[in-house]
Amino acid sequence: MKFFCFLFLMCFSIEVYAHECILQGTSAKDITIYNSCKADLKINTNPDNQQNNVLLKNKIKKLRNENKILKNQLADIKIRLNSLLNNIQTYGH
Repeated sequence: MKFFCFLFLMCFSIEVYAHECILQGTSAKDITIYNSCKADLKINTNPDNQQNNVLLKNKIKKLRNENKILKNQLADIKIRLNSLLNNIQTYGH
């Protein structure tokens, strides 16, 4: 049983370190390669990235709907205030 645990940990640790980016030197080429590797890791190793995008899109959709509702309510209030102002001006003359 200990052997299987050890094997599992070895496989897991190899997978984790297999995609490690290491800066090889200080030249512009080495730095560019390192930065590209880091950027690729952010894109490829984040399994929640797609799920986060879906959640963000849903949140944006809800906020847009809420925004439409609030704009409609604001327009309704403006109409009521204009009507009230007209009534006040009519009684004032």
